[in-house]
Amino acid sequence: MRLRTHEPDAPEINLTPLIDVVFLMLVFFIITTTFSDREALDVTLPAAQTAEAVDRDPLEIVIDAEGAIQVDGHAVASGSGALRQALAGARRERPAEADQVLIRADQRVPHGQVLQVMDQAGQSGFTQVGIATTGTDDAL
Repeated sequence: MRLRTHEPDAPEINLTPLIDVVFLMLVFFIITTTFSDREALDVTLPAAQTAEAVDRDPLEIVIDAEGAIQVDGHAVASGSGALRQALAGARRERPAEADQVLIRADQRVPHGQVLQVMDQAGQSGFTQVGIATTGTDDAL
């Protein structure tokens, strides 16, 4: 009579601890990630000693060092006509009491271009126009 020899079972890899570690890493990366919505245009704001925080959610106009303009994150073609249309469209989308504009212009942008944007905003019906700065104690 022939006796059977007992063959060992094939080793199995338990995936439960691996899945636990992957989920912990996922939670860690989600918690430690910072999100920034101001990455579209690289803007270096000028410094001012009298900088104040904005209370409401204004319409944001960004002008980078090369003069490219964005209105609420949407690129605007060069020329005052395109800017006027973009501001008029943004004005229609906002409630009547939201009449505040915040211009985030790079410190290398010529003063004349910032003034033209401010003028276009005023002509589009925005009554409160502000310029974004960084608040430092060593400003000029």
